[in-house]
Amino acid sequence: DLPATQSAAYPLETLGPDPLIPNAVGGYQLGAGALTEPLMTPQPAPSALTGATVTVTVGNLANGIITVDSGGTDAGTYTFPTGALIDAAFPSIKTNSAFDVVVINLGDNAANDVTFGAGTGNTIVGSAVLMDNATTTNPSSAIFRFRKTGTAAYSIYRIA
Repeated sequence: DLPATQSAAYPLETLGPDPLIPNAVGGYQLGAGALTEPLMTPQPAPSALTGATVTVTVGNLANGIITVDSGGTDAGTYTFPTGALIDAAFPSIKTNSAFDVVVINLGDNAANDVTFGAGTGNTIVGSAVLMDNATTTNPSSAIFRFRKTGTAAYSIYRIA
Protein backbone atom coordinates (compact mmCIF):
# COMPACT_ATOMS: atom_id res chain seq x y z
CA ASP A 1 0.00 0.00 0.00
CA LEU A 2 1.07 3.55 -0.69
CA PRO A 3 1.40 5.96 2.27
CA ALA A 4 -1.35 8.57 2.55
CA THR A 5 1.01 11.26 1.24
CA GLN A 6 1.75 9.30 -1.90
CA SER A 7 -0.46 8.66 -4.89
CA ALA A 8 -0.09 7.60 -8.48
CA ALA A 9 -0.55 11.24 -9.57
CA TYR A 10 2.06 12.66 -7.19
CA PRO A 11 4.46 10.00 -5.99
CA LEU A 12 7.02 11.07 -3.40
CA GLU A 13 9.77 9.81 -5.68
CA THR A 14 9.15 12.70 -8.10
CA LEU A 15 10.33 15.12 -5.42
CA GLY A 16 13.30 13.12 -4.20
CA PRO A 17 15.79 14.40 -1.65
CA ASP A 18 16.97 17.30 -3.87
CA PRO A 19 14.05 18.81 -5.82
CA LEU A 20 14.35 21.25 -8.71
CA ILE A 21 17.75 20.25 -10.07
CA PRO A 22 18.16 21.85 -13.51
CA ASN A 23 18.33 19.84 -16.68
CA ALA A 24 20.87 22.17 -18.36
CA VAL A 25 18.21 24.08 -20.32
CA GLY A 26 17.11 26.52 -17.64
CA GLY A 27 15.36 26.59 -14.32
CA TYR A 28 16.66 26.79 -10.80
CA GLN A 29 19.11 24.63 -8.93
CA LEU A 30 18.27 23.76 -5.36
CA GLY A 31 20.15 21.18 -3.33
CA ALA A 32 22.88 18.92 -4.66
CA GLY A 33 23.45 18.19 -8.31
CA ALA A 34 25.00 20.01 -11.26
CA LEU A 35 28.03 20.61 -9.08
CA THR A 36 30.09 22.01 -11.95
CA GLU A 37 27.58 24.79 -12.59
CA PRO A 38 27.09 27.98 -10.56
CA LEU A 39 24.09 28.25 -8.26
CA MET A 40 21.45 30.12 -10.26
CA THR A 41 19.11 32.62 -8.66
CA PRO A 42 16.61 35.08 -10.16
CA GLN A 43 18.10 38.57 -10.57
CA PRO A 44 16.18 41.50 -12.04
CA ALA A 45 18.03 44.50 -13.46
CA PRO A 46 19.61 46.65 -10.73
CA SER A 47 17.61 49.46 -9.15
CA ALA A 48 19.13 52.68 -10.52
CA LEU A 49 18.96 55.59 -8.07
CA THR A 50 20.08 59.09 -9.00
CA GLY A 51 20.11 62.44 -7.22
CA ALA A 52 21.79 64.18 -4.34
CA THR A 53 19.17 63.22 -1.72
CA VAL A 54 17.42 59.88 -2.13
CA THR A 55 15.36 57.56 0.06
CA VAL A 56 16.05 53.92 -0.76
CA THR A 57 12.84 51.86 -0.88
CA VAL A 58 12.21 48.32 0.33
CA GLY A 59 11.64 47.46 -3.34
CA ASN A 60 15.21 48.58 -4.04
CA LEU A 61 16.45 46.35 -1.21
CA ALA A 62 14.44 43.39 -2.52
CA ASN A 63 16.10 43.79 -5.91
CA GLY A 64 19.47 42.92 -4.34
CA ILE A 65 21.60 45.26 -6.49
CA ILE A 66 21.38 49.05 -6.40
CA THR A 67 23.37 51.51 -8.51
CA VAL A 68 23.68 55.08 -7.22
CA ASP A 69 24.84 58.31 -8.85
CA SER A 70 24.48 61.62 -7.05
CA GLY A 71 25.11 63.41 -10.36
CA GLY A 72 27.25 66.29 -11.54
CA THR A 73 29.62 67.43 -8.82
CA ASP A 74 27.27 66.64 -5.94
CA ALA A 75 27.88 64.34 -3.03
CA GLY A 76 24.91 62.14 -2.19
CA THR A 77 22.92 61.49 0.96
CA TYR A 78 20.88 58.29 0.67
CA THR A 79 18.72 56.89 3.45
CA PHE A 80 17.83 53.23 3.86
CA PRO A 81 14.19 52.39 4.70
CA THR A 82 13.06 52.37 8.33
CA GLY A 83 13.04 49.10 10.23
CA ALA A 84 9.23 49.26 10.31
CA LEU A 85 9.04 49.51 6.51
CA ILE A 86 11.43 46.57 6.11
CA ASP A 87 9.36 44.48 8.55
CA ALA A 88 6.14 45.33 6.68
CA ALA A 89 7.63 44.46 3.29
CA PHE A 90 9.33 41.24 4.42
CA PRO A 91 7.10 39.76 7.15
CA SER A 92 8.87 36.37 7.14
CA ILE A 93 12.17 37.81 8.41
CA LYS A 94 12.85 36.49 11.90
CA THR A 95 15.22 37.96 14.49
CA ASN A 96 18.83 37.04 13.64
CA SER A 97 17.94 36.47 9.97
CA ALA A 98 19.70 38.56 7.35
CA PHE A 99 19.79 39.51 3.69
CA ASP A 100 22.47 41.19 1.57
CA VAL A 101 22.26 44.18 -0.75
CA VAL A 102 25.02 45.19 -3.17
CA VAL A 103 25.42 48.93 -3.84
CA ILE A 104 27.57 50.29 -6.68
CA ASN A 105 28.42 54.00 -6.98
CA LEU A 106 28.54 55.00 -10.66
CA GLY A 107 29.35 58.66 -9.91
CA ASP A 108 32.45 59.49 -11.96
CA ASN A 109 33.32 62.82 -10.35
CA ALA A 110 35.66 62.99 -7.35
CA ALA A 111 32.86 64.75 -5.42
CA ASN A 112 30.29 61.95 -5.98
CA ASP A 113 30.78 60.13 -2.67
CA VAL A 114 27.46 58.83 -1.29
CA THR A 115 26.78 58.67 2.46
CA PHE A 116 24.07 56.30 3.68
CA GLY A 117 21.76 56.93 6.61
CA ALA A 118 20.45 53.93 8.51
CA GLY A 119 16.74 54.81 8.61
CA THR A 120 14.74 54.94 11.85
CA GLY A 121 15.22 51.84 14.00
CA ASN A 122 18.40 50.76 12.22
CA THR A 123 22.12 51.10 12.92
CA ILE A 124 24.94 51.05 10.36
CA VAL A 125 28.04 49.13 11.45
CA GLY A 126 31.16 50.06 9.46
CA SER A 127 31.64 52.81 6.92
CA ALA A 128 28.45 54.41 5.61
CA VAL A 129 30.35 56.27 2.86
CA LEU A 130 30.52 54.79 -0.63
CA MET A 131 33.32 56.53 -2.51
CA ASP A 132 32.98 57.88 -6.04
CA ASN A 133 33.93 55.88 -9.11
CA ALA A 134 36.32 58.56 -10.45
CA THR A 135 39.44 56.45 -10.00
CA THR A 136 40.03 52.72 -10.11
CA THR A 137 41.55 52.76 -6.62
CA ASN A 138 38.36 53.95 -4.88
CA PRO A 139 36.20 51.28 -3.23
CA SER A 140 33.05 52.36 -5.08
CA SER A 141 30.93 49.32 -4.29
CA ALA A 142 29.79 47.70 -1.08
CA ILE A 143 27.80 44.79 0.29
CA PHE A 144 25.47 45.68 3.14
CA ARG A 145 24.07 42.87 5.30
CA PHE A 146 20.74 43.74 6.94
CA ARG A 147 20.40 41.65 10.13
CA LYS A 148 17.12 41.79 12.01
CA THR A 149 17.83 42.49 15.69
CA GLY A 150 14.24 42.96 16.90
CA THR A 151 10.89 44.42 15.93
CA ALA A 152 11.48 47.19 13.37
CA ALA A 153 15.21 47.10 14.10
CA TYR A 154 18.16 46.08 11.93
CA SER A 155 21.93 46.23 12.14
CA ILE A 156 23.23 47.09 8.69
CA TYR A 157 26.76 45.72 8.41
CA ARG A 158 29.07 46.86 5.65
CA ILE A 159 30.74 43.51 5.00
CA ALA A 160 32.64 44.39 1.83
